[in-house]
Amino acid sequence: MALVDSQDLALRNSEVIEDAYHEHWFFQCQDQSYQFHAPVIYVTKGVVKFINGRHRTLLLGRHMKMIPIALANIDGSPPLAKKYRPESVEAFSKISENKLTGTEVFDFPDLPLKYLGYDYNIGK
Repeated sequence: MALVDSQDLALRNSEVIEDAYHEHWFFQCQDQSYQFHAPVIYVTKGVVKFINGRHRTLLLGRHMKMIPIALANIDGSPPLAKKYRPESVEAFSKISENKLTGTEVFDFPDLPLKYLGYDYNIGK
């Protein structure tokens, strides 16, 4: 978390993060499996910032070595663009283990699924 903008992370606006999943973080598929709504970040001028998912990241960081996270852009350009600031490329390489294909299965910690209050990202 050293490369994450601490002011941006503080926007989580919570002193206590309960060891539980918010019911809105998962979508139940037709086969009864669950799909996780990954946190979304971007990298700008060598600093990682969140679009959403601060709470998910802090919670999962307690329990998992690798956390699935979606990259929106680097220095305002799509993830596959060719020109980024060197410091942004370095920051991203330090937090990224590998590119996800969308078919990975993650072994999430066994935590309760609860309604944890209003979620501004989805409006309920």
